[in-house]
Order: sequence, then C-alpha cells, then structure tokens
Amino acid sequence: MRSSQVPSSEPSERVLAGCRAGDLKAIEQLFVEHAALVERVLYRLVGPVADLEDLVQTVFLEAISALSRFRGEASFKTWLLGIAAHVGQHYLRAGRVRRHVPLDLVPASEEAMRGEPQHERRLDERRLALALHELLDRIAPKKRIALLLYVVEGHSIEEVAALMGASQTATRSRVFFARRELRRLLTEDPRLAEHVAALVETGGDR
Repeated sequence: MRSSQVPSSEPSERVLAGCRAGDLKAIEQLFVEHAALVERVLYRLVGPVADLEDLVQTVFLEAISALSRFRGEASFKTWLLGIAAHVGQHYLRAGRVRRHVPLDLVPASEEAMRGEPQHERRLDERRLALALHELLDRIAPKKRIALLLYVVEGHSIEEVAALMGASQTATRSRVFFARRELRRLLTEDPRLAEHVAALVETGGDR
C-alpha cells in the first residue's frame, strides 16, 4: 500500500526568514501551504481523534520554534514530517487518546435506516478505520508509528529511521514486531484482516 503523496512546494528563503523573525504573514503562509499535509499524516499516524486540530497546531508551533536549527540538509517537508511523527508519537505515548466518533458512525441513524448505499459504504469505511486504530492503540507508539510511516506513508526503512531519529536496525525491528503484534490482534477482529493486509504482510525493504 503506497500513499498518494500530497505535493507541497518548498517554502522560499524569504518565507523561512520571515518565520524566524516572527513575521505573522510569513507564518500564516507557511501554515496555509503545509497544514493539509501535516493533518493528513497525523490522521494516518494517530487515527480519528478529537485532538487532531490541536496536534496540527502543535507541529507548527514546534516547527517555528526550531526553524533556527533547520539547515536544509533535508527538504523542508521531510523535516516537518519528522516533527509530525514526533508529535504523534508523544501524543500516543501520553495515553490521552480520545477517539472521535462522528455522528455518522452512530448505528441506526435516519440516513442509515433509509438504506442509502453510498452512505452505508462510507459508514463501513469509517467504522473499519476506527476499529483498526483502536487495535493499533494497543501497539507501542514507536512501533506503530514506524509501521504506518513505512507501509501507509510509503517511506523506506532509511527514511522512517531518519524521520524518527532512530537507527535502521531499530526501525526494521519496530516494523517487524508491530506487524507481528497486529497479526495477533487481528485474530480478535477477523473482519479487519482483509482490509489491512498490507500492514501485516512482509515484503522487501524499500
């Protein structure tokens, strides 16, 4: 399973310099250009949570604070995603995950009772996503984040290691054990197995 990467141009030196100087217009421009990417990645890493918007804000606050240390060795997007991975991991490790269940997921809603096929398909997809992340909540954050960056976001082991500030050996180990734990957890909820095959199937390292 490979992700459809959201294209995001690199910010200009003018924008970065403005952000370092605390220029609100430059900060706003940086946020507008990259918020969708950060939100998408965080959603995939932590799942449907009530705090998602706050987490996006946290990523940008940390990025602005750390911009003086950004030297351009990696792309800005890669650097920003490393911060997003760190924020997501910290959030999961803190154990304050509040799963957000939209009203659409409430069983026997009027729309669902009317039997609208498209609506039902969307409900099924959301229920499955929620159920999957509830299983993933039982896997240690470092292993979970490594697995999702590798499989869902489509990064190589080398890239995941760089994003998480870990060695490639540790990253391979995290992906391996996360897959093993997820396979075990899926025996408790077999209906999910066919929908997350790529997460548990082993293959060559990218």
